[in-house]
Amino acid sequence: MKKLWSEFEYWLELNCPEIVESFNEPATKAEIAKAGQKMGVTFPNSLKELLLIHNGQRNEYPEQRFEYVGAIGNYDLLTLDEIVYTWETMKELLDNKAFEDFEEVEAVGPVKKGAWWNPRWISIATNGMGDDICIDLDPAEGGMEGQIITFWHDWEEPKVISRSLEEWFGEITKCLEDGTYKLIEEDGELVFNNDGFMGE
Repeated sequence: MKKLWSEFEYWLELNCPEIVESFNEPATKAEIAKAGQKMGVTFPNSLKELLLIHNGQRNEYPEQRFEYVGAIGNYDLLTLDEIVYTWETMKELLDNKAFEDFEEVEAVGPVKKGAWWNPRWISIATNGMGDDICIDLDPAEGGMEGQIITFWHDWEEPKVISRSLEEWFGEITKCLEDGTYKLIEEDGELVFNNDGFMGE
């Protein structure tokens, strides 16, 4: 994961150094372990490695040349505190049966059907509007523990976008280097042409 992230960050340094400046200092192993305990999950090694490089990012840039663009295809990379807060918020909604009247889940790929949200999903990035990219630790048959999925706050179609965090970042870097993913100006703002690096 360290090598993949280094390649990703190098591209950002060349093309949008403001994003790199928004990255936080590393989390500690103790902080990562404490967060996992609160959530009742064991973070995959790849996520631990990522958090030991940067504990998410700040959604602000000094002297910025654009309003805002998240590092992960216009999505913010979450801090440990934000990961835990998101999980606690969603778990409370689940326990209070807030999703019972929602449409039945129609997953794309091996994501478990039934519940709108699963307490073994770890949100790692968000667009700030309730839509997250998650690590799925409880896949459906045929899936892989640690696969990367989408979560939409108002759409019942979670989707597998990669089999692992490492594979996802490998594909992200490849697509940035060959120009499939790129920064464009849209309505006077600099944004990535692919939201969430979802391969669409």
